[in-house]
Amino acid sequence: MSKYQDIVLKLVEKLDNGWLNPGDRFYSEAEISRIYHVSSTTAVKVLNTLEQQNKVTRVQGSGTFVAKEAHKQVAMLTDLNLAEGQTESVKVLLVRMGDDQDVLQKLHSDEINNYLEVRRLRYIGKKVSQYSISYLNPNYLNTDELDNLSLFNSIYQKVRDDSKIDPFELPFKQKNWAKTVSDKEILQYFTQEARQLFIYQERETYLPLVSGELLEYAISYKLPEYWGYEAAATAYRQ
Repeated sequence: MSKYQDIVLKLVEKLDNGWLNPGDRFYSEAEISRIYHVSSTTAVKVLNTLEQQNKVTRVQGSGTFVAKEAHKQVAMLTDLNLAEGQTESVKVLLVRMGDDQDVLQKLHSDEINNYLEVRRLRYIGKKVSQYSISYLNPNYLNTDELDNLSLFNSIYQKVRDDSKIDPFELPFKQKNWAKTVSDKEILQYFTQEARQLFIYQERETYLPLVSGELLEYAISYKLPEYWGYEAAATAYRQ
């Protein structure tokens, strides 16, 4: 391991352990050179690497500061129900088996050669608020009655009934960002203006006791006015 990499690892460990708070002033190039007995070239390389890792922010004329983003900080996230008392409902559009290789790769399973696809709409009042596509490992659902769409109003309830696994207790990874949508298959259900922004969400729900294998890979398109999060975290420094 090179000298600069060793210094970066030590500094990252200190930052992750709460040595400084977000926004605090960080070491300068000269301070890194003096403390770790390295050249200014190595010190600059250390700061550049920490900046690339979003650990620090360098402000011209002011110095280097601990990044304000909460990287790897433990936080509690709560979905906000923005229906404001309106009735919520689900309509299942289709349920079918599929074998697209790209989707199978997303599920990370060597034990299956097909998957179950479920497409649904979520309504708030009479307005469509969300379009969702779920790709599921078929080993954990009864696939005998795919024509009975009502069985899939609640996918997680069906998984519980069919396999005794509670998806709400499984580990998951989720990403959300705003984007426009051009797919007419999706847009036909919304009465929005051109270039409407949607909240695009990707969610991976992992199976218990199976390394990396998914129960579900899901994609959702949500209207921003019905979607929100509340985040709460403990103090950065314990």
